[in-house]
Amino acid sequence: MKIAHRGPADTDLSKLVSNDKAVKPAGADADSKVKESGASAKVEISPEARKMQRVAELAKRGDELRAEKVKQIKEQVEQGTYEVNSEDVAKSILRSDVSHLLEKK
Repeated sequence: MKIAHRGPADTDLSKLVSNDKAVKPAGADADSKVKESGASAKVEISPEARKMQRVAELAKRGDELRAEKVKQIKEQVEQGTYEVNSEDVAKSILRSDVSHLLEKK
């Protein structure tokens, strides 16, 4: 559909607003009220956002935790005290195989 007629309602609103001295930027009143009153802002974080924050923190620490685990295993191998838990190995193999099968679907 093509509209050929441009009337006064079709004028560029952004030009009108930018030329209007009475129009203030969004949030200007809110900022000035906080500065004048000296009150501090308060932010509430939802439980879901808190969980996401916690996951992000753990992800950042993941490399550190993994490096520590690798260090401990290396020390155990060098000392000859490292023991492999066959049940854990079997579970890991099964998890890996199942995830590969599910990815193919």
